Amino acid sequence: MTTPADELRAAADRLAPESDEQSTLTGDYPDLDACYAHLLRNTALTVDTVAKYRPDAINENAHWLAPALAAARQINGTAR
Repeated sequence: MTTPADELRAAADRLAPESDEQSTLTGDYPDLDACYAHLLRNTALTVDTVAKYRPDAINENAHWLAPALAAARQINGTAR
């Protein structure tokens, strides 16, 4: 079963490879796609953490998850 975090990571991988260095959003990125991939990966980490402690709290319509998940699904070609 694909989780929201899996979807976010798949979209990030389509946009740009993961960097060995932990960048910040104000750091230098090679392009906008790399910056957006960073945002998607960080959201996936947030989903993993929430799922670990409060699995019942994962709501795909939550204000912090819905926009990133919608973008990931569009990138992955699985938009609902």
